Formats: sequence, C-alpha cells, structure tokens
Amino acid sequence: MATTNTSGLGSAVSTDDFMKLFVTQLQYQNPLEPQDSSEFLSQLAQFSTLEQSQQQTQYLSDMSSMDAASLQVDQLSMASTFIGKTITYIPEGEDGSSDNTLTGVVEGVKLEKDGSVSFVINGESVPLANFVEVKSLSK
Repeated sequence: MATTNTSGLGSAVSTDDFMKLFVTQLQYQNPLEPQDSSEFLSQLAQFSTLEQSQQQTQYLSDMSSMDAASLQVDQLSMASTFIGKTITYIPEGEDGSSDNTLTGVVEGVKLEKDGSVSFVINGESVPLANFVEVKSLSK
C-alpha cells in the first residue's frame, strides 16, 4: 500500500484541498482491500501538524511586523523631541571624523520609504544613525 508524503506540500495545499483529496481517496479505495485506518490517521496528523506550523509562522510574521511598527513609532516619537534643537550630524557618505560633521536645526522628522526615521535639517533628510550630538541652548 502506497503512502502519501505531505511534508513537501507546504502552503500549496489548503485545508479544503486536503479534505477533498482525503474524501476522494476514501471513495475510490478498493472495498475488498481497504486502506489501513492507521494510514488515514497518520495523514490527518501530518496535515494537522503542517497546518499548525503554518499558523505559527503567520503569527510570528504578524508579531514581527507589529514589533517593526512599534519601533518606528518609538523612533518617530524620540526624534520629534529634537525638533527646534541644534544638532551635530555626519553628512551622508562621510566617515564621521570631527572635520566632517555639520550642524543644523531640526525642522521635523520623516518616515522614509525604507521604514527608517530621519531628521529634516535645511530641507534634507538626515538618518538618525548620523546623529552625533545635541547642542544645549545658551540663555
């Protein structure tokens, strides 16, 4: 008696598809030589395990997306506290030595297309990673 290997099916087979195949297999089995019921139970258990694994993967993916969104909100919130303050930053493509830094007033914050957060200084985006220091206001 041949067994069906479901481990390579991945997400290509839905629950409905599996059940249709399962019922069809039952309909067309030879009544004089029925398939061993333990094979059917084994197939159901394998499919159930596969389905649970897919659900866990989706759940973890959803949680990862939520964590990334939460991090973006935290970064936007933190960066917005610098609006109106003078900061020192490294221009894009520079190595970060003290000779290669610029100073400017943070005009705003921006969520970039790639999901990163930037300061807006003189109308230009400055990545948070390029931030060096904040200057205190003298009174």
